[in-house]
Amino acid sequence: MPATVTTKNVVEQWVTFPGGVEFYTKTWKANSEPPVATVVFVHGFGEHVNRYDHVFDKFQGNGIEVFAYDQRGFGQTAARNKNPGVTSWKLATEDITHALRLRRREGVPQFLFGHSMGGALAVNYATEGPERDNVAGFLISAPFLDQPASTKPSQSIVYLGTAVSKVLPSFQIGVKFFPEYTSRVPEEVKKYEDDPLIHSIGSLGGIRDMLLGPKAVLKSKYKNITKPIYMVHGDDDKITCCKTSKELFDKIPSSDKTFREWKGGYHELHNDLEKDEVIIEWIEWILKRKYF
Repeated sequence: MPATVTTKNVVEQWVTFPGGVEFYTKTWKANSEPPVATVVFVHGFGEHVNRYDHVFDKFQGNGIEVFAYDQRGFGQTAARNKNPGVTSWKLATEDITHALRLRRREGVPQFLFGHSMGGALAVNYATEGPERDNVAGFLISAPFLDQPASTKPSQSIVYLGTAVSKVLPSFQIGVKFFPEYTSRVPEEVKKYEDDPLIHSIGSLGGIRDMLLGPKAVLKSKYKNITKPIYMVHGDDDKITCCKTSKELFDKIPSSDKTFREWKGGYHELHNDLEKDEVIIEWIEWILKRKYF
């Protein structure tokens, strides 16, 4: 059982990423030096890393150092660069590579953790990322591989958006959000709705990549996933599709793979009714693989 000790040794810093873009970053430093493991975390669409303090203070209390950044187009990175929603699958992958190389520590296993859109990016990275062979394992939360029928856009809208994105990839549009489906805890839903750094703006190119990128993973790229992988999804997630996650998991050839399905769980399990148990299981999975 992981320790419940928490610490507030946190470093906020602006870091220049590829292309000269300034990124807001946050590091939860471990309560031990050197740490037993390090994590690079990639957040979901429309959100930002400061929503994860309650998650990663538990990681650092168990000797795990976490480095996270507001992705280009989101959070404080978007505010400083004045480019809400502007990103692409290619740029996001390059950013992950930069973060992994930047935060790697000699002799310390490094993990890649992604939630929602970040989860899809992390799964894709496990198939073809330049640093994937140097990653000890992949922790994937509610990946945006597909959407349930109740919240999925019509095919006509997808086709039209895809066509226009080829001409205007950076064109920004509003994306329909479903805050009520993030958590079964009313207070968490309200925090989401009231958060000034959460926005529902996406670029046509970024949205196209988010919808089409996972299809290649599901079709054939999954065959390249051979490192340890832990996938977690709520079975009542109405934002991303739990069934698709399980279908992908079943095809992954890795000999060290785990799928954890939370009954009744919504999209943000780390903010849902069983959040404490969810976070503990994430930590346990990493600690069991710290001798990579």
